[in-house]
Amino acid sequence: MASILVVEDHPVFVQSIVRLLQERGGFDVTAAHTGEEAVQLLPHLNVDLALIDVSLPGISGIQLIKTIHDEKPALPCLMISGHLQTHYVQQSMEAGARGYVLKEDIPGILEGIQQALAGGTYISQALRPG
Repeated sequence: MASILVVEDHPVFVQSIVRLLQERGGFDVTAAHTGEEAVQLLPHLNVDLALIDVSLPGISGIQLIKTIHDEKPALPCLMISGHLQTHYVQQSMEAGARGYVLKEDIPGILEGIQQALAGGTYISQALRPG
């Protein structure tokens, strides 16, 4: 069973995504509500992937990915967001994300996690060119 750290500041979405990942994905899930909390938790966790919201209070999701790559370069990170703007996708990928998934793209969240865990990348269909 893969283990995932979810970094998300909206409590209702945290509950929903944790339930989705546990029930439909079979994942072990830990949640952090801020980037700072995630940075404090990571040295004590053995996670296989970090699922990170772009818009976090304090440290942004993009900055958090950069921090994670400095400390745990082998840990794949997948960005999750409600933002459709392509500059968020580009900045996330440049920071080291293995993909960018829209919050409403439930099948894409699970597929993106699988792709990132397998060493690939994933972008939600609505954000792909063409």
